[in-house]
Amino acid sequence: MGNNEQILKHCPHFYTIINFEFYSDDNISEKLIDVYQKYVFTINLNNKEEVKKLEKLDKLMYTYISDNAFRNQIKLDIRSIKVAKSGNLLESIVNAIIGFFEKYEDIRISRVVLPRWI
Repeated sequence: MGNNEQILKHCPHFYTIINFEFYSDDNISEKLIDVYQKYVFTINLNNKEEVKKLEKLDKLMYTYISDNAFRNQIKLDIRSIKVAKSGNLLESIVNAIIGFFEKYEDIRISRVVLPRWI
């Protein structure tokens, strides 16, 4: 099995994500999908941490395209990313997005709405 097939085995939503149709003026979605696509093929499959991060990024991006509330929150949060000039731009963006996703998951879990019985 080739390296690309092994990588895609860890990304079950790859084709759904890269084929996501966003509005023509939605630059953030376009850039995030581009970052995802580039990152997928730059990881080292022998590094378990990178593989875990890739799987988390795949889940995160699938949530991004399927959950409007998360997409809107990311569009607000993404503007606050700071990247050092000497740092790896792709890695910094991925780490920031994963951080936003984890924060969003914590908030979503804490906002469980209890149904009100009448």
